[in-house]
Amino acid sequence: MKCKLLVLSELVIVFCLIGQGVQFKLIVSTRGKITEVNLQTKAVTHLLTNLGSEINSMDYDYKNGYIYFPRYSKNDILRFRYPSNYTYQTENVTIANNPIGIAIDPLYNHVYWIERYTGKLYQCNMDGSNQFLILQDDPMFALTLDIANRWVYYSIIDTTNNVIRRARLNGTEIKTFTDVHTQTVSGLSIDSNEGHIYWMEYITGDLMSSNINGTAVKQVFMTSTTNTNRGIHAYNSIIYCSNGNQVQKVTVSSVVTANVIYTDKEQIYGVFIYNENTFNKQKMQRSPVRMDATDKRELQ
Repeated sequence: MKCKLLVLSELVIVFCLIGQGVQFKLIVSTRGKITEVNLQTKAVTHLLTNLGSEINSMDYDYKNGYIYFPRYSKNDILRFRYPSNYTYQTENVTIANNPIGIAIDPLYNHVYWIERYTGKLYQCNMDGSNQFLILQDDPMFALTLDIANRWVYYSIIDTTNNVIRRARLNGTEIKTFTDVHTQTVSGLSIDSNEGHIYWMEYITGDLMSSNINGTAVKQVFMTSTTNTNRGIHAYNSIIYCSNGNQVQKVTVSSVVTANVIYTDKEQIYGVFIYNENTFNKQKMQRSPVRMDATDKRELQ
């Protein structure tokens, strides 16, 4: 419980910074390319090119300043230091079999990833060491972590079984979170501040949500694109989602609004919002970690 309170306090600090004019960068991935978009100046910078694979997802390590991403066609996971005053260069983290979803646990310095067709969920240290299998399930696609409550969520996309499941970060307590029936869930993201989980439906473009306990499932927004809806990133009641070659910003309030904030020449796969202010990173480095019994089991 103490560990959970520490995480929640960090989240409160981050969201307080939002109201103070903190700048954000939109990071998007396409086939073979990762691009930065400054949401204030609208400047576009290509961080990495010629990666040789579609990049379906990304996540950020705020403690050490690295973006992690899987190369689906190259069967590996890479990282690069961001931001950097020098030329961006990748580092190998680990090999994997068609890795498609990735997520960072900043509390315990772990990287989680899923393999599309083996249905395996793995964990390793930030440098790729101490890799081990957390669980195995049906073919997976999207992945997200609920750090505050210590859950991992993943979507199952199979010919006969489309669901969202969740498990503890040590692979225990696996259960179906919600049955999405015929929906093809291609993106998952947790909004810890609001206590909601959001998911993107690949074929119809429906942006869906529920409470983190699986209740109150509803359609938040319907995009105008079909068969090209991929990554999402929820951040303080704002959901950034990729629809074809565009990124839409969907604001959830009494009235849901949406507008296109970026258009690329290629289809966009992954979407991530980076908080430029380094305060939250420094604060997390200083925070002591106290573990309850559940947390200790995750390290075993």
